[in-house]
Amino acid sequence: MALLRSRFAYGYGRLWAATTASGVGDGTRTAALAVYAATLTHDPFAVALVAVAGKLPWTCVGPFAGALVDRLDRWRTLWICDVARALVTASLVLLILTGRADITVLAAVSFALTSITTLAENLSQAVVSDVVGDGSLESANSRLMGGQLLSSEFLGAPLGTALFALGHPLPFALDTLSFAVSAVLVCSVRLPGARPAPPGAGRLTARAVVSETAEGIRWLCRHRVLRTVCVLVGALNFAVVAVLGIAVLYALNVLHISQRAYGMLLVVLAVGGLAGVLLAPVVTRVLGRARTLQLAFALCPLSFLIAGTTSRPLLAAGALAFVGAAISLATVVTTSLRQALVPGALFGRVNGGYRFVVNGVSPLGGLAGGALAGAAGLRAPFLFAAALLAAATVTALLQLSPDALDAAGEDGRGERGAHATRTDEAAADERTEAAQRTQAPERT
Repeated sequence: MALLRSRFAYGYGRLWAATTASGVGDGTRTAALAVYAATLTHDPFAVALVAVAGKLPWTCVGPFAGALVDRLDRWRTLWICDVARALVTASLVLLILTGRADITVLAAVSFALTSITTLAENLSQAVVSDVVGDGSLESANSRLMGGQLLSSEFLGAPLGTALFALGHPLPFALDTLSFAVSAVLVCSVRLPGARPAPPGAGRLTARAVVSETAEGIRWLCRHRVLRTVCVLVGALNFAVVAVLGIAVLYALNVLHISQRAYGMLLVVLAVGGLAGVLLAPVVTRVLGRARTLQLAFALCPLSFLIAGTTSRPLLAAGALAFVGAAISLATVVTTSLRQALVPGALFGRVNGGYRFVVNGVSPLGGLAGGALAGAAGLRAPFLFAAALLAAATVTALLQLSPDALDAAGEDGRGERGAHATRTDEAAADERTEAAQRTQAPERT
């Protein structure tokens, strides 16, 4: 923690600890939900439906959450989100104990948790700029994601399957505790300089939220580089969720491993993700953001092809570890890219629009994976993912050149400055109007 405080500003260490703590619960819950669904039914589509329910809020809730981020006290709302998620997981524990948990309940809980997470993750990315200090955005994001990945995949995933074997409510009880710890840590952050309330923050209406959401989406659509990145990462998410939705059935029925071994398989997969997170700052410094993104997409097609054609658990896990590395590289680079290019006052709504596309296509990927597996076998989603990401790799090589990203950086700095000027002018106008109102004689 001392190392974190030495490079980054006050509050970063607690944000990192909160993210890591909640990651333990996330890992246990995710692994346990997949195994729980597989014990309730052997229908690939029904099992995939739980994963789809966990992605659907990014389509119907995520964009509006972005507009709220630009209006609310970000740190205060972040710990409230943790409290809300703790209440949802505690409710699931009670339903399991009373024997009322079925596929519908699992899907509903997944939907509710992700609905809150759409706001919480947007907030987490928005507050990084408050505590980055002298560190780089890549380093700050890498450490946050690295801590979350370590706790979620290396500790949480195997712990989730082990606890599930001991008692079905246990992994979800741990998830509840992890959110409570995260809430306490985030609540304890008191920044010396409070973020000023944006203009109109007090007039929160449905019409205003919809209008500002549309503003963020329009800004994103006009930015050529971020628009291209958004579509390509959306394709990556679509392919990955198509595979993950049926991954537990693939592991049990094709690789012929036990439920407990499935948790260890997730650990092997996470090795690649951790490597990508830890190496992202170094790779970005050496190759630049453009080449790093191109590398991330290039790692995927062959990896999915190998995983989809083998029956050896370690070979499949080793191949998919490269996919994990690719996802981590892409996530760190694209998150830092948005933080660098999007004006701070617009970050929430633009980020909401970006995540609407990137995560909003995930339910479609889950449905496609479940349908493909049901019609053509459990290997089909892997082969489909390989073909889709081969096309994405070619597009990245053609559209995301270093020159294109450099030009986007220059345009972004100009637009950030212009937006800041417009904000200052608006504030000056408000001060002038207030002064005039003060000086005007009272009317009776």
